[in-house]
Amino acid sequence: MPGLRLQTPTVGDLRIMFAAASDPQAQRWLGWEGQTLIPERDRERLLVMPPGQGRISSPRPGKWLLAAIDAADGWLAGAIAVDEDRVEIGGWLAPRFRGRRLGGRLFAGGAAFAHQHLGVASVRADTESGNAACIAALVSAGFIPAAGPDTDTLPNGRVVPVRWFRHESTQPATCEA
Repeated sequence: MPGLRLQTPTVGDLRIMFAAASDPQAQRWLGWEGQTLIPERDRERLLVMPPGQGRISSPRPGKWLLAAIDAADGWLAGAIAVDEDRVEIGGWLAPRFRGRRLGGRLFAGGAAFAHQHLGVASVRADTESGNAACIAALVSAGFIPAAGPDTDTLPNGRVVPVRWFRHESTQPATCEA
């Protein structure tokens, strides 16, 4: 995937990944709470740490979290989450990587992971109806509009209007690993 490389995160990468989406702009759309949110005082320090250090993080069954690494400089640019049970993906970019047309590459990589490694023929994503950047990224990645519930409840309890999208593969495959 030009521009970004998806990889299994290390335990140390997880805090960097969460720092990448803990700013108010990202939280407007994500609505996280609790330990996932990284305090402002720690974000900048984490976002300049090199990713890929330490032992590999073990995914929870059916829940995949992948680090998105900027291919040009090796910094953590964001993350993609794939929920095998719900057959849905989501993602985010760190503040300095937003507005660079990387969202489409991020979601295309997430869809490729679901199709080519997990054997999923159809993967869905939803986004708040007003999140124009995410809608553009999903469309750029080849997602098409899909039916789904009109609202979603964010982790912080806020109910938001959403649009649904899906990405299809006619030849899904399961990775041997």
